[in-house]
Amino acid sequence: MMERPGTQRPIGAPKQLLVEGRTPEIFFREWVEYLKLDKTIEVRKYGSLDELTDFLKVFTRRPDFEEKVKSVGIIRDAEDKPAKSAFDSVCESLKAVGLVFPQGFRSFGDGPIRTGVFILPDCEQPGMLETLCWSSLETDPKLRRQLDCVAAHFQCLREAGVQTQNPHKGRVWTYLAGLGKFDPQVGRAAQYKVWDWNSPALGKLATFLQEL
Repeated sequence: MMERPGTQRPIGAPKQLLVEGRTPEIFFREWVEYLKLDKTIEVRKYGSLDELTDFLKVFTRRPDFEEKVKSVGIIRDAEDKPAKSAFDSVCESLKAVGLVFPQGFRSFGDGPIRTGVFILPDCEQPGMLETLCWSSLETDPKLRRQLDCVAAHFQCLREAGVQTQNPHKGRVWTYLAGLGKFDPQVGRAAQYKVWDWNSPALGKLATFLQEL
């Protein structure tokens, strides 16, 4: 089976956090560093949703995985489906490589290697990483007027007959683009310290990272 980019980097930490792509990889690296967990948690991308099983088949067979890894956390988007559907999909991938999978959201499967699964944005509703980021902005009362401007922008587009394909991403990208400092990706925004890591909206996921 062909090596994948996320599997080639040497394993240096006992806890591996696997995320969908480059933007989440940057986002979670910044967050893990903020939580002072970067010495024990390593973040790496596994690619698109349909690549997770193949990624795990390569990654879990590496000698340094067997020697060093004690726990694996997997984060993916719910997208437009129920969170349970995404959770079951990840558990099937874990089962396919012989890892014990958790019995529920934000719990951990006990085995030789602990496993945990978190479905964005909150293990409940449909959405994605950008949905979670928007929720974190909404909890800050200082940003109310700015977020109202974003809402007015999309209202104007609707009145002009423009249908937004992905409102989750669109709202956040519009807000970040308005800052005018960097490309409007949530990972890049994390590098520029935009996100409030102490936001109540991030509490469940912060706990997941700390308990991994």
